[in-house]
Amino acid sequence: MMLEQLTIQNFAIIDQVDLSFDDQLTVLTGETGAGKSIIIDALAMVTGGRASTEMIRKGADKAVLQAVFSVTGDKAASLRAQFEAPGIELEDDQVVIYREFNQKGRSVVRINGVIVPLKVLSDLGSQLVEIQGQHDTSLLLNPDHHLSLLDDFGGKELKQAQAAYQEVFYRYRDLTKKIDDLQNRRQDINQRLDLLSFQQTELKEANLQAGEEEQLLADRTKLANYKKIADALDQAQQALNPGLDGGAIDLLASAHQAMTQAASYDDDFANLEQSLSEAYYAAQDAGRELDEAVSNLSFDEAALVAIDDRLQVIHNLKRKYGDSVEEILAFQAKVDQELSDLDGGSFDVATLTKEKEAVKGQIEQAAATLTKTRKDIAAKLEQAVNRELVDLLMEQAYFEVQFTPVNGYLASGADKVAFFVQTNQGEGTKPLEKAASGGEASRLMLALKTIFIAQQGLPTVVFDEIDTGVSGRVGSAIAAKMQTIAAKTQVLAITHLPQVAAAATHHFLIEKFNQNERTATQVHDLPEDRRDAAIAMMLSGNQVTDAALANAKDLRAKAQS
Repeated sequence: MMLEQLTIQNFAIIDQVDLSFDDQLTVLTGETGAGKSIIIDALAMVTGGRASTEMIRKGADKAVLQAVFSVTGDKAASLRAQFEAPGIELEDDQVVIYREFNQKGRSVVRINGVIVPLKVLSDLGSQLVEIQGQHDTSLLLNPDHHLSLLDDFGGKELKQAQAAYQEVFYRYRDLTKKIDDLQNRRQDINQRLDLLSFQQTELKEANLQAGEEEQLLADRTKLANYKKIADALDQAQQALNPGLDGGAIDLLASAHQAMTQAASYDDDFANLEQSLSEAYYAAQDAGRELDEAVSNLSFDEAALVAIDDRLQVIHNLKRKYGDSVEEILAFQAKVDQELSDLDGGSFDVATLTKEKEAVKGQIEQAAATLTKTRKDIAAKLEQAVNRELVDLLMEQAYFEVQFTPVNGYLASGADKVAFFVQTNQGEGTKPLEKAASGGEASRLMLALKTIFIAQQGLPTVVFDEIDTGVSGRVGSAIAAKMQTIAAKTQVLAITHLPQVAAAATHHFLIEKFNQNERTATQVHDLPEDRRDAAIAMMLSGNQVTDAALANAKDLRAKAQS
């Protein structure tokens, strides 16, 4: 896996640049201000960094960045899975990232032709490139970041210890917060308990039933309209009953008898005779039912009063707890549940305190396990860094990780970690930020990154002038270390050291020039026969002397051997 191509258009002082990269150590050299860091800035943005309209070249509508990465090797399968998760297909084992942003602040990101949000680009880009610069050196010198650096070095065992600790830590924190809240809200909770108890008693005594109000209203309608119902039944009874002049049953009987006679002479009247027969018998049935209804009809004034009283109870409850009996019953269920919680262990300070004490024992044990695991890892990190420091000509230096317990417990554990270093024999170790000069800090960073890079397996690593402040033999040692890293990982390095440039397998020379009253950056992909001269210029300045040229050839011969 590696960065193959980078295209930059209308970015800062760059008009158009197309770069192709090799898989080992590539250096970018040139005078200060020529645009070396701009190229790295472009690479950072095309892999997810924040864009700014200020970076668009003056007079252009938009800036366009494009990078092509190959995806092969041991890590290809896992990397492919990460890209396919958001729906990005990797064809021909390549990742093509296209990004443009215009003067209006609008940005477009495509990965293999698929438009993706910047967050997706940032997450995936971090798997492709890591850029190390002077800012990262400042992180190394900041003790607040040392614990995370140590944890980055840890493996599966540390992650398991962290997970076990954090599980009980968050439980302990939640219990502490709940107890504090309950103690602060004690008066409020007691008032709430009183209210809920009153509501529960009132609702329980009411003993509402689903559908009760509708049934009561129906029953009340019957009782309230007794007189009208009785009159209507009486009227119907008189209209139907036989023996009365014009009674419907007698009239139907006469009609049926007449039609029976007509049907005996003409079959065409048979159906009509049948209909009258059915009507007559239906009227007789209705009459019997009507007689039964009249005999059973009664008026119960007490029942009407009881119904009105019950409806008033429901009306009063509806004003307080809901617009219907169903809503009141739902509210009652919530009251019962909340009261159960308040009366139960969830809101019992004594019970929660007892549980907290039990969890405290667990967190103490988990924190102790995490500290021990970290100290074991710290010992390995110390050995590894000190071996690297010897390679970087800091034989008298000694790197160590110091632990200080914190008060209480943090999400990260019970440890405060700081990197200490002895740069000169006999002086004792001092905090890294106080003991290391610029050049020493660069070498410490390189030592640490050599270890971390090997562990993380990143496809491409960029070193942005981390060799600042060193020269001579130290420069040669840094160059050799970069070569070691580049044997397994593609390395891009902005450098002012001729030793590092001499060790490179690929060399870009960046120059700034004026054309049509505009400043522009030009990138030269140096062929073999121009590299000695470029390194000689780094040794002697603009005038390339014979001695500088001979020195450059010697540096390259030694570095490449």
